[in-house]
Amino acid sequence: MLFNSYPFVFVFLPAVLVGFFLLRRQRFRLAYVVGASYVFYAYEEWWFPALMVGSTAISFGAGLLIERTPAGRRQGWTLAAGIAGCLALLAFFKYAAFLAGYASSVVATITAPGLPSLERFTEDILLPAGISFYTFEAISYMVDVKRGTIPAERNPLRYAFFISFFPHLIAGPIVRYGKLGPQLERMYRFDPDLFRAGILLFTLGLAKKVLVADGIAFRIDPLLTDPAALGLLDGWAVMLGYSFQIYFDFSAYTDMALGLAMLFGIELPWNFDRPYRAASPSEFWRRWHVTLSSWLRDYLYIPLGGNRKGPVRRDLNLLATMGLGGLWHGASGNFLVWGLWHGTLLFGHRRVAGLPLRLPRAAAIAITFVLVTIGWVFFRLTSAGDIFDMLAAMAGLNGAGSLLGGLLPYLAVAGILMWGVPEEWRWNLREWGPRRAAAVGALGGLVLVLMNTTQKFIYFQF
Repeated sequence: MLFNSYPFVFVFLPAVLVGFFLLRRQRFRLAYVVGASYVFYAYEEWWFPALMVGSTAISFGAGLLIERTPAGRRQGWTLAAGIAGCLALLAFFKYAAFLAGYASSVVATITAPGLPSLERFTEDILLPAGISFYTFEAISYMVDVKRGTIPAERNPLRYAFFISFFPHLIAGPIVRYGKLGPQLERMYRFDPDLFRAGILLFTLGLAKKVLVADGIAFRIDPLLTDPAALGLLDGWAVMLGYSFQIYFDFSAYTDMALGLAMLFGIELPWNFDRPYRAASPSEFWRRWHVTLSSWLRDYLYIPLGGNRKGPVRRDLNLLATMGLGGLWHGASGNFLVWGLWHGTLLFGHRRVAGLPLRLPRAAAIAITFVLVTIGWVFFRLTSAGDIFDMLAAMAGLNGAGSLLGGLLPYLAVAGILMWGVPEEWRWNLREWGPRRAAAVGALGGLVLVLMNTTQKFIYFQF
């Protein structure tokens, strides 16, 4: 179910909120929201919740076993088994077709026919929405129990709430149990200021999605079907548009998730901080999809050795971490290249930072933004031919091209919001007066009228 849909706004959300506040015991509230979250997840495909039940059961049981097992090799094997169980579900549904395609290509170079039956079987596998997000949350829980940073949860209802809570279920932010778990132990008393702030943040996120992200998408998506027809000006305009589209689309979802959680008295971690203000690749990743980048740092980069084993090993660790981070987004070579591109930018910047060269911050921001925009080419376009055509267009090899007049106002608005306005979660919405609230309400009314032409969130596919 989409946040930006009439069934969600006018049916599902009001029903869940009414039931939540009518119930007067915490365990009943938790059970009600868990049930509602499973209904939310089953809206697209009825069998999706079965996978989430499996991941929840595996990680919950593994957490208890890890805590009860003495520290040492046996505890490590218990953790490995729990992680393998969760990853097995993710690997089958997300990477089976990817691996089967490459296996068939290898066999085809030897025997000519390849493995067509295997390819046909795997290409029909449907990727469940949000499986990457709740798998990473389950892994972080098990690892944190192993590290002793949190105790194993003994209440299956609270743990099921952690995995399934519908605001962050489909596209994050990636939540750690150490942050959410303690919030589930108390009975939330209705706070009108917090509730109003949640409504305002949800509405602002919905406006970012419908008015900015989708407005840009409607203008650039047709052009991205034939990048060979673009020139220097329209090629860069289209990719700048996509840079803004993916940010406003994903950050809008996060704003809406944070706002929805506030309605239930839950605080979720923020996920964006105007990332195109970054003056370096490392700062970009401290501002972009923060919960994923911190997850990759804490559960992959540092265990690989981080920067503790010299500059060469550090660079290899960065490449491995970002390459796997790219593959987390999708089982496709273009995502791997996108991850390796960012890994190269990260270790390249670390090497350059040691030189006696200092750029003005404005110039550093501009260079970082250009490099990130080039990277989005690998993220958005899936075929090698289209990627080459887009890079050729942006390099001016197809001529000057033309200005896209219909896109320019959206780029201007997006630029003003990016570099002139703080991230929405930083706004002190609890202290907004009636005038500001009424203005947001009027904006929300406009968005509701336009919402019937809106699109799915980009990160729903991951």
